[in-house]
Amino acid sequence: MKNNTIKALHRQIFAMGKSITLINPAFGVYVSHPSPPLGIAYLKAILEKNGIRTEIIDETAGMEVDIKKIDSEWVGLTVFTPTAKNAYDLADKLRAAGKKVMLGGPHVSILPKEALKHADKVVLGEGEKSVLEIFTSKKKILQNELIKDIDSIPFPNWHGLPLEKYTSPTRKHPYLKIMTSRGCPYGCIYCFKGVFGRYYRMRSPKNVVDEVEYLQKEYGCKEIAFIDDNFSQNRQRTIDICREIIQRKLKFDWNCPNGVRVDTLDLSLLKLMKKAGCYQLSFGIESGNQEVLNKVGKGIKLEQVRDAVKWAKEAGIETIGFFMIGLPYDTEETMQQTIDFAKSLPLDLVQFTITVPYPGTQLYHLIDDEGRFLVDDWAEFGSYSGKAYYEYGAIKRELVERMYKKAYREIYFRPGYALKRIIKNPKLLFSGAKAFANIFKKK
Repeated sequence: MKNNTIKALHRQIFAMGKSITLINPAFGVYVSHPSPPLGIAYLKAILEKNGIRTEIIDETAGMEVDIKKIDSEWVGLTVFTPTAKNAYDLADKLRAAGKKVMLGGPHVSILPKEALKHADKVVLGEGEKSVLEIFTSKKKILQNELIKDIDSIPFPNWHGLPLEKYTSPTRKHPYLKIMTSRGCPYGCIYCFKGVFGRYYRMRSPKNVVDEVEYLQKEYGCKEIAFIDDNFSQNRQRTIDICREIIQRKLKFDWNCPNGVRVDTLDLSLLKLMKKAGCYQLSFGIESGNQEVLNKVGKGIKLEQVRDAVKWAKEAGIETIGFFMIGLPYDTEETMQQTIDFAKSLPLDLVQFTITVPYPGTQLYHLIDDEGRFLVDDWAEFGSYSGKAYYEYGAIKRELVERMYKKAYREIYFRPGYALKRIIKNPKLLFSGAKAFANIFKKK
């Protein structure tokens, strides 16, 4: 018997009777629609492959956590900065009820000592290897090296989740996520890379499209979001994924909601992506001022933005532009330039967010050293709150919050702009109304 088979058998024998419940805690900030929790779906796949009974509860999708009904040995919670307060409160209640608690996720990866006050063990970085060690290791902080061969990771297990609740904000359901690569080699000062790192690792085109087929056959999936930090980073791989989709004659809608870099695209590539089913791309543009872009480490040119948006429109792909108000080197003038630049682009949708100094980022350390934080409650962290989070240089609370509202007014109150988009996609009427109510509500 091969060594790998023996090890697998040993794991199966050891895991008899082992169990865990994975929880995705609710966000305390505004969220327009629940999003499929990819991280815990990956963990469920790994755990069940190793014979460990695993249940999933997603509070963001309306699933309730009834501590009395949880009968597993362990409970694991995914923690993002905006969910940290809710997650810690729940963890404390679970431990008081006699449960062993494991915490993981981005917030835990940067603040493990804080998290350990509410947990028996914490998992840092990628969790697929470390999660198995909670049953055997005596260590309280578990961390492994980044997984180099990400083709080797089992496909996420979505069973037990209310898939009907995960609807695309603009299209169809069932709607699920695929991550085709991990890591980002760029150095934007506002991004956190404590989970997947800067080492860019790619899944093979065949493995990616195999997962597409799996999602269609197993869950009836009709739309997929490729949620890489940059799906198009490697041009040839992007081409090969699209050709594999076309060759297999797979029919589904897909988009890249986390944003693709404008400097990785050209018209021929975008036309191929469209042919393979891509209907929408998001662009992380951030600022309309070149000097600000340079200082925050974005590494793109405004002319590249214009080209990418123009080419996407020519290819028949919907476009979303992401912009940030209140970057650390902004002034009132540069923020107005960002608004004007957004207005000058033929984007289908525009999204402004107030810059958030998430812990673990270069921006957080910059504000900690030279600026002033305005928010000290993790539950208030979130790009859609409409609040300023720090003051630095010319960036003052009143200015940032005023320019944020001004940005939305100038974009969406243009004659006919919003109406055209609602006619094109009626689902935007409901989601857009909720978003605007949140943006313009009195603080």
